[in-house]
Amino acid sequence: MHGKKAKSYRSYLLRCWQEQAATPGQPPVWRFAVQEVSGEQRQWAFSSFEQVVDFLLDELRGRELSQKADE
Repeated sequence: MHGKKAKSYRSYLLRCWQEQAATPGQPPVWRFAVQEVSGEQRQWAFSSFEQVVDFLLDELRGRELSQKADE
């Protein structure tokens, strides 16, 4: 019914929070979680924002490549 447009849709929930550093006197560190809110509802955890961005780029590029292979 939705054709190829439905395959190209992604939806993720990003959570960000701070935790106390392991070493006293150090600033808090950011932590991140990404949850897929459609499909399998998988979940991943990250210790840097750069890792989150890299993950999302890989997810989207990987899906684009698999869609091209299906065509």
